Amino acid sequence: MTKEGILPDVATFNSLAEALCNAGDVDFAVALLADASSRGLCPDISTYKVMLPAVAKVGKIEEAFRLFYAAIEDGHRPFPSLYAAIIKALCKAGRFADAFAFFGDMKMKGHPPNRPVYVMLVKMCVRGGRFVEAANYLVEMSEAGFTPRAPTFNAVVDGLRHCGKHDLARRLEQLEVSLKGN
Repeated sequence: MTKEGILPDVATFNSLAEALCNAGDVDFAVALLADASSRGLCPDISTYKVMLPAVAKVGKIEEAFRLFYAAIEDGHRPFPSLYAAIIKALCKAGRFADAFAFFGDMKMKGHPPNRPVYVMLVKMCVRGGRFVEAANYLVEMSEAGFTPRAPTFNAVVDGLRHCGKHDLARRLEQLEVSLKGN
């Protein structure tokens, strides 16, 4: 279309980008976005909702950040799942300090995390052997009014016990019991 001088509307572009990303052709989708944008396409929040998680999932963290900040520059308010995609990619890459800092930025900038973001962060901490951090986020999650499910508690408690943090494991078990009583 663009070679013939026809620029698709953003909804058509988003459908094409989603199909490309779902097919695993993320690099082509990114290149297509750059080309279409240079020709006047104005991405909308749905464009970022499709593209950002796709690039993050394939480990293109810097591209995910670029898209994230482009969305903000375009006047879009980021929502939890956009943050979550980057946080998860950072954790998968072993960049936990960066993930924790970005999560902190999310809260500081007035974008409160939702239940799925907390659960994902706790799970990624557990997978990465970061059990103390997982416990802290589990407590924070419950203080934010999101009651963690038993398997989430169990994974963190088991990890804490495995690394010798028995007191913290007991405190989390007490928290779980107190939350069930509410």
